[in-house]
Amino acid sequence: MTGLISVPAAPNDPADAAVVADGWFPPVTLESVRDRLRLGDGTVTTARLTEAIESAMLHAFRELAEWRTARVLAGAASLDQVTDQQVNGQNHAVMLWGRIVRYFAGADLASDYRDISATNTGLDRAVEKDETSDELRRRALAAVADLRSIGGDPVPRNRVELI
Repeated sequence: MTGLISVPAAPNDPADAAVVADGWFPPVTLESVRDRLRLGDGTVTTARLTEAIESAMLHAFRELAEWRTARVLAGAASLDQVTDQQVNGQNHAVMLWGRIVRYFAGADLASDYRDISATNTGLDRAVEKDETSDELRRRALAAVADLRSIGGDPVPRNRVELI
């Protein structure tokens, strides 16, 4: 008799590995990004995921600079002091920060990990990955708008800049 025994995959990242933001925004764990974006197949290395999260944070800092300055001037010493609202026991603003970073990082990873193939199937997969990257970026920008709406006037989710 033969059988198939499944062995769980070894953890990809060191325990509690996180990318630390600037102290005002909280750190983001690699595990939370990896789990929520389903990056557990070993394709994305710890170094690459860390770099994608760092890049996402830099993008988020730029998107949220004015909003953050206004909150700091209003007395918020950290992001979790911006609102008392909670969702499932987690601070609303901190949850949105995690979404922003996760989706910007996912968009970065989706655009980088393309199939290298000259076949029509490979080209179709590249188009799908572009769409995935665009969708993740759209979700990140929606979370930015939601976060910027805390403590001020609602910010529309659709933003269009004319050239």
